[in-house]
Amino acid sequence: MALRAGIFHTPYNKPHRTPLEMFEWSLDLARTCDEAGYKDFLVGEHYTLARENIPVPEAVIAAAAPMTKTLRFAPMAHLLPYHNPATLAVRIGWLSRVLGDRYYLGVAPGGHHTDAILNGFDGIGGLPERQLEALDVMQQVWKREPFKFKGNFYQAGFPGPDDMPGYNVEIADNSPHPGMEIAVTGLSTKSPSMKFAGERNYSPISFFGGTAQMKAHWDTWSAAMEASGHTPDRKRFTICREVFIADTDAEAKRRALSSGLAESWEKYLFPIYKKFDLFAGIIADSGKDLTPDQLDMDFLAEHVWLCGSPETVAEKIETLIDQVGSFGQLCVNSHDYIDDPAPAKESLQRFAQEVTAKIEI
Repeated sequence: MALRAGIFHTPYNKPHRTPLEMFEWSLDLARTCDEAGYKDFLVGEHYTLARENIPVPEAVIAAAAPMTKTLRFAPMAHLLPYHNPATLAVRIGWLSRVLGDRYYLGVAPGGHHTDAILNGFDGIGGLPERQLEALDVMQQVWKREPFKFKGNFYQAGFPGPDDMPGYNVEIADNSPHPGMEIAVTGLSTKSPSMKFAGERNYSPISFFGGTAQMKAHWDTWSAAMEASGHTPDRKRFTICREVFIADTDAEAKRRALSSGLAESWEKYLFPIYKKFDLFAGIIADSGKDLTPDQLDMDFLAEHVWLCGSPETVAEKIETLIDQVGSFGQLCVNSHDYIDDPAPAKESLQRFAQEVTAKIEI
């Protein structure tokens, strides 16, 4: 089996982009990935972030699906504490029935302070507990059996024969398609999300912060899977990386450093990676005696991004597999290439057709 190519459309857009620009770019990107043979297209959900501005991932998914043939879509992730879990369960089930096996679900508690403020919370501290109760409600709704529930955070129910308003109401079947996959993302080395995913047999998606972190994500998830009676499978393990490919290493680096990839790292992602200590593992892998404050764009191109010719990028991925074990999919983190899309589209196409398609897992 070949390594699968996916894309994580956060979308890391320039902050001046309008919603219409981002919507149209999202559809264009989905068509490009579908034609290139990508497996998954993951769409972020954020409410206040000017550089991650897609608050309604299911709108992008519903619009992109008829324009594509085989691409599989997921909201990655619905931030459960910010939704009514019963109605969200119905919307998820309905869309999954529309798309069938071209849809799966990502769930998360929410990790951005400003999104929490918008939704009436003082911060993100209490959100994981709310997520657990929300998931319990959603799973009850999907059973389509009568219940009424009042919990610590939510109240919900599902109507049965005793709840009819004087005449029979036929209840719609908006449960998810059978076997719908659920996935969770992990960021920090000691990610509680990876343990949570393993305990519930959800699939793990790892944001890369070095080989030690990647190995920790796998070890945490697989141990939790086994403890819960499930069998971990490396084909379910997805990692996310920046990728830029051209004919030569020098040309790929030149294009990457003049692209939206470099712009979003320089102006947005640097402080995020410093906050979550994601550079420590990458610096250790590089063998250089540096602090995060000493890193520059050249270091990123050489050690953080998978940047180079198809042969160089394939070699880097194969080295990573040798160091930490195999994984089923590598998702390219999307960036804002709206002003000059051709080099980025070429890179995406070559990644799927000249790199991942030739790496056996």
